[in-house]
Amino acid sequence: MNYFDLFSLPVIFPIDQARLSETYRELQKQTHPDKFVMKSDSERLRAMQKSTEINDAYQTLKNSCLRAQYLLLLAGLDIALEQKTLQDTAFLVQQMEWRESIAAFTEDDQDKIDEFALQLQQQVADLESKIEVQLQNDELEATANSIRQLKFMLKLQIELALIEEKLFD
Repeated sequence: MNYFDLFSLPVIFPIDQARLSETYRELQKQTHPDKFVMKSDSERLRAMQKSTEINDAYQTLKNSCLRAQYLLLLAGLDIALEQKTLQDTAFLVQQMEWRESIAAFTEDDQDKIDEFALQLQQQVADLESKIEVQLQNDELEATANSIRQLKFMLKLQIELALIEEKLFD
C-alpha cells in the first residue's frame, strides 16, 4: 500500500498538511476499532491493522524527514534503518560548532538561544527546499545526504529545546 494513494495525495515532497489531516480523520472514522466491537474477531483484527496502517502512513507523511525517506524508498533507495554517516567534512565541522554553542548556553543567553533557534529553523527550511528539488531531479544519493543532514538538524532542535527547558524551568 502506497501512503500517498491511501490519502489520495500526489506522490511529491510538498504536501497539503490540512488535506492530510482531514483525510486522516475521515479514514480513522471509517476504520477505528471501536466501530468493530460487535463484529467477528477477524473483522476486529482487520480494523485494528487498518487503523495502525493509517496511523503509520499519517505519521510518515506529516513529518518532512520521514516523508522524504519514504519517497526515496518508493524510488528504490531505503535509508530508514541505515547507520551510514555523512562524509561532508564541512557539515561535520559545523555540527561540532553547533553542539559547542548549545553546550555553552547559560541562563543569561535567552536572546542568543532564540537567535540560534531561528537559525536552526531556517536551516531546516532550506534543507527541506533542497530535498524537494533533489527529489524532483531524481538525485537519490544527494537527497539521501540531505535527509541525513535534516535528521541531524531536527535532533539539534530537540536538544536545544531540552537545554532551554533545563535552563529556564
